Amino acid sequence: MKTTRTIIGVAVMSALLVLYIVFAAYQAALLVASSQPLTLVYGLALFVAPVIGMWSLVRELVFGRQAGRLLSRYTAENGEPQVPVINRRDRAAVDALLATPIPDTWQAALIHGLTLDTVGRRREGRAAVRVAITLGAIDSRS
Repeated sequence: MKTTRTIIGVAVMSALLVLYIVFAAYQAALLVASSQPLTLVYGLALFVAPVIGMWSLVRELVFGRQAGRLLSRYTAENGEPQVPVINRRDRAAVDALLATPIPDTWQAALIHGLTLDTVGRRREGRAAVRVAITLGAIDSRS
């Protein structure tokens, strides 16, 4: 149920972003077609937004797919991940978690990333999950 809601949410947000990108590109094309130098420059600059939007959309979808596959692989091999319980308001515990280097196995790096995300450190958690994805890809090749 939760997976279905997540997929629907991702699909809706992706569709809305694509709609925004189409409208931004259309407006940029209208501005570029104008004969005024200032609107031409603004139109060219406005073309950058859809490019960045598409790049970020693709990047996030690929990350989500890879992280989901890695989590499924972890669950198949080890069962549900046991994320340590840390109070996000306990600064000392969160700082100690942040000071811990990202582990060198994909399983431990994934748990580390999930733990960081749980305590509200999403950016660091995503970085750890990216390391886990890389390590998992290397591990599956060997």
